[in-house]
Amino acid sequence: MANLKCTIAGIKSINPFWLASAPPTDKYTNVVRAFEAGWAGVVWKTLGEDPPVINVSSRYGVHKNTHQNIIGINNIELISDRPLQTNLDEIKQVRKEWPDRVIIGSMMAVIEERAWKELAVTIAETGVHGLELNLGCPHGMCERGMGSAIGQVPEMVEKVTRWVKEVVDIPVFTKLTPNITNILWSAEAALNGGADAVSLINTVNSIVAVDLDKMAPSPTVNGKGSHGGYCGSAVKPIALNMVAEIARNSATKDLQISAIGGIETWR
Repeated sequence: MANLKCTIAGIKSINPFWLASAPPTDKYTNVVRAFEAGWAGVVWKTLGEDPPVINVSSRYGVHKNTHQNIIGINNIELISDRPLQTNLDEIKQVRKEWPDRVIIGSMMAVIEERAWKELAVTIAETGVHGLELNLGCPHGMCERGMGSAIGQVPEMVEKVTRWVKEVVDIPVFTKLTPNITNILWSAEAALNGGADAVSLINTVNSIVAVDLDKMAPSPTVNGKGSHGGYCGSAVKPIALNMVAEIARNSATKDLQISAIGGIETWR
């Protein structure tokens, strides 16, 4: 059998395949199912301070071609809508039951030093192998000064990364937003802030379609819609380009990269 073991940001992994932070990594049952299927690690769905956010029942829209095949998916889902302590307890349980698998804790907070540091320490105490700083989400939290509202400002990327690095002794992955003119600005900022690695891309800001019966963007909730994050195979070319930009750049060529976006198979 082939040996697929690898190391990223100092974290040893039985293979290079981790599930990105998303609905499939939002709870104990989903993470265990992923590990049983052979995934080496997961990035636990983004956690925030209590009280938790409120997600809606209709969160996803799709973009189809003329043959009605799905090209891309749009979602308006927010960060974890479960109590923080529930997630922390489940992370501890999975770590105990699956000691050879990797768990990275994704996190998001308002642009306050206290908030980032306190949440980082709290998640780190569960025994996660590393933290991922969600500075990429383009919808739902930006009006609170979170997600890509931070990721689009290189100075803030550097500052938030440094805040977290000051209080934890585990690897820190800074998740970058593709919704920026030049990805190198934020990648270099993360490096300057002390990031052990960067992860990219997060979803692309989009309106996937307009429901002509409801005259609102899809998906619609109570007759209303919004912009959201675009993912699926359609964004892979964007992801490949941005990952390549960082890997080729002289300042960031040695920065570890967790590559995400549009991946459907191991190939």
